[in-house]
Amino acid sequence: MAIELVGYRAWQGNCRPAWTACWPIARTGIVLVLRRKSFWLLLGLALLSFLFTFSVIYIKAQLVVQHREMGRFFDAVRVTGSGDAYLDFMFFQGTVTMLLMAFAGSQLVGADYRQGGLTFYLSKRIAPRHYCAGKVLAIASLVAMITMIPALVLYAEYGLLTDSLGYFRENYRILFGILGYGSLMALVLALLVAAIASWVPRTVPLVMTWTCIFVLIPLLSENLQYVTDNPRWVLINLWRDLRILGRWCFDSLRPVEEESHLAYWAAYIVPAVCVLCLIALARRVRAVEVVR
Repeated sequence: MAIELVGYRAWQGNCRPAWTACWPIARTGIVLVLRRKSFWLLLGLALLSFLFTFSVIYIKAQLVVQHREMGRFFDAVRVTGSGDAYLDFMFFQGTVTMLLMAFAGSQLVGADYRQGGLTFYLSKRIAPRHYCAGKVLAIASLVAMITMIPALVLYAEYGLLTDSLGYFRENYRILFGILGYGSLMALVLALLVAAIASWVPRTVPLVMTWTCIFVLIPLLSENLQYVTDNPRWVLINLWRDLRILGRWCFDSLRPVEEESHLAYWAAYIVPAVCVLCLIALARRVRAVEVVR
């Protein structure tokens, strides 16, 4: 039988680099999570804070026209405008994101081990690093969707509702702070979720491990700090380390509380955690044997 009758045809295009396979893996993972109703429930919880802040910014813009003192009141309580306000907003969004990450890790990475999806991916012409990059990109995109993108929308809204565009020129550091803190949060959480889900693929153990990292360890950190009166114990809390680096991104470190000194150590701890997560994820993925 002639090969033309079978339906095969010669490839006429150009072969793309293997790294381009990361985007289809990430896109497939994002679509998989978006189809779950639980994701939209958690997203709705995250949007409550966004809608509240969005409304406050609009109300402030209307009141400032007649009462300048009201604008100073909103700034004093750190609701709008300042770098600390955006930091607090993204930190609260990140708290909701932690709940989402336990669910997303089970769906994006854990399911590949339970249902054999990882064998399917690695049987293609891609390396384990391409699979890891695609999954980390998918999780990081979900984190940015809840933290960084809403903060950028609020920043644009606040600047456009002021009397002039001078807000953007005078507070450009806030824009870099949002991008820096958002990217840092997305990368660290994505690596941590992917590494934990690769070793603990089932949902219940994954949630318990995630709870231990972001609930029990912060409580232990606070108790040790209180008992020993040593502020360095706060560094074992990864979530607090991210917040300290977030203050550095927004240029709002408080030297009175020795946060400048703590930021020095946090700048070493967070990259070290990322490296350990990469090693753990790579070892777990390379342990899977596939036949091509």
